[in-house]
Amino acid sequence: MKVAVIDLGTNTCRLFLARVTGDVVRQDTRLTTVVRLGEGVGESGRLLPAAVARTRACLRGYASRARAYRPARRLLIATSVLRTATGGRSFLHEVERESGFPWRVLAGEEEGALAFRGGTSWLAASPSGASVGTAPLLLVDIGGGSTEFAVGVAGETPTFVCSLEIGVVRLTERFFRTDPPQPEAVTALAEHVAAAIAAGVPERLRLAVPAAVGVAGTYTTLVANKLGLTAYDASLVQGHVLSHADIDQAVGRLAVLTSAERGRLPGIQPGREDVILAGALIAREALRAFGVEAVTVSESDLLEGVALALADGSLPVP
Repeated sequence: MKVAVIDLGTNTCRLFLARVTGDVVRQDTRLTTVVRLGEGVGESGRLLPAAVARTRACLRGYASRARAYRPARRLLIATSVLRTATGGRSFLHEVERESGFPWRVLAGEEEGALAFRGGTSWLAASPSGASVGTAPLLLVDIGGGSTEFAVGVAGETPTFVCSLEIGVVRLTERFFRTDPPQPEAVTALAEHVAAAIAAGVPERLRLAVPAAVGVAGTYTTLVANKLGLTAYDASLVQGHVLSHADIDQAVGRLAVLTSAERGRLPGIQPGREDVILAGALIAREALRAFGVEAVTVSESDLLEGVALALADGSLPVP
């Protein structure tokens, strides 16, 4: 079955065109555009006109490509920023009238469960994933407005899911007032993340997870930067293991640079240079909180999870 998914988040808008056969997702198109729809929402609670204009322009192009693909099912999923922003539903109704895409605002726990399904879907068939696919594992999905944590066995419904408001755009706007940020601001952001995880995830669960999988742009960007990729290569990123030391070193490098200087580093996608430090701090504090020494990075994520759920009917189209 051919499916088309648009993922509209706080920082990025993504298009996914794929064919689903059983539990296998074959990607035909995967595009990411940094639109920063959540710009200023943390302070004002509203979508800014400039952010709306950027996003609608991106969506028009995505909808055109999706129509040409002729999918059997299609869906726009909206996540953190549109769960909270005033006027978010009105914006989505306008998008549907313009693009023809039905939409669904995912609850945080629903987003985490779908990310878990997509982010672990490749483990059983992959040599690099076999070691983490045989026991309960942690999946971390770092987004622009929120971060989702899910614990379970790959291929099964996760036994625990939570969504915490510790996304990279939200925290960058809240804590970093200078560029580069002051050292005390970096410390404050890390402490805030650690406290949020401690409050949101029971300690007994945090101490019982032997392995972790990381999905979405923070993790793939950290791998691309570590490998010095001037041209992104998903085959090198998929299944790559980032150690606690790798992430800690990335934090140290990024924290002393301005956003412009980060943007000149290999592997840093335009539009992520100002938020990648917050992402690295979330990734580091997640490993610390769960006592895990490394995270396996997955290219497969929420998009694959939604594609699978659309194909089997477990995610109804409105």
